[in-house]
Amino acid sequence: MRVGDRATIGGVGRLCSRTGCSEAAEVTLTYDYGHSQVWLDLLTAERDPHAYDMCLRHASRLSAPNGWHVDDRRFGQTTLIAV
Repeated sequence: MRVGDRATIGGVGRLCSRTGCSEAAEVTLTYDYGHSQVWLDLLTAERDPHAYDMCLRHASRLSAPNGWHVDDRRFGQTTLIAV
């Protein structure tokens, strides 16, 4: 499986971690609370208990608290978004 592919675990696809969403996860969100930083990456090959798997819809609607920076690393170039 390549990073970014829709990952499966035991034949069951990983779903968006947002409550009530049943869409397939395609993005992994991680954050560093101490540095007010959020990262969006292509879905990681393995589930990480410290990260959140998200569908494209929820990843595109992401908003971070004021003063935080969102670093979207999904497309090879870093895009910093100050919030």
